[in-house]
Amino acid sequence: MHKAIPIIATIGLLLPFSARAQNDIEAELKASSDEHMREELGVNPVTSPSIATLLNDLEAFRPVPLKLLEDGARDSTFNNRLQTAIHFGSLVADGFILTIAERPKDVQDVGKELIRQARALGIGERLTKRSKSLLDLSDKGDWIGMRQELVRTQEDVENTMMELRDEEMAHMVSLGGWLRGFQIGATSTAEKYSPAKANILSKADVIDYFIDRLDTLNPDLKKTEMVTALVEGIKKIRIVIIETQGETPTEAQVAKLKKLADEAQSIATAHVDNEGRFTKTQNP
Repeated sequence: MHKAIPIIATIGLLLPFSARAQNDIEAELKASSDEHMREELGVNPVTSPSIATLLNDLEAFRPVPLKLLEDGARDSTFNNRLQTAIHFGSLVADGFILTIAERPKDVQDVGKELIRQARALGIGERLTKRSKSLLDLSDKGDWIGMRQELVRTQEDVENTMMELRDEEMAHMVSLGGWLRGFQIGATSTAEKYSPAKANILSKADVIDYFIDRLDTLNPDLKKTEMVTALVEGIKKIRIVIIETQGETPTEAQVAKLKKLADEAQSIATAHVDNEGRFTKTQNP
């Protein structure tokens, strides 16, 4: 009996240890599986630009081109997931630049619209907490906190889509954030030119990444009129960026980049029919 007690005690100690070990193993396997999935989908620190890095670049683009932000249709709705995903990313970029301009009411409007767009993507429940946090931070005037929350919002959406194996749309959310951010940056630089701002626009590796992601879209989606025009538009931006490699983009080149970015954003938000063809009233 006395010998049995330490044995039972030992088993009692081992059982919780075993459960913890099993949980650790399961967590490690899940992390490994998620990492493998992301690698398979071409998403890793080398190939995928960090949304935090892309948005933080917007810090440099002052003064903020408020007219461009005010003219944007935040409440736009689309009949397809691709444009909805692009628009979601665009809204995150708008929200980020609005924190730089310290426009709390506008940031709150963007937060509410992000929830609506997330619901259209079928993942709205995951963002309710983020939206409430964004509104609370806005009430407090915590601009840094709001920027961090916007980054986490986009990361949450992309991660959720990855979990759902909806990697194409996850990439389109990132594309939307980059394209809108690039348009904002080009507009700010064209309106008040500086070499420092111009140099931020000339990152060829970022645009190469998004062109590659567009090339991996479903063939039926890739051949639609809207996607074909969008790829063409982004490739035109790339041509100008490549011309500037090793040198600071000139004012004329920045003006051209702004024009091309406006055109690409117009294509991304144009109304299309169920076959991805531009409607007559919305042909960009």
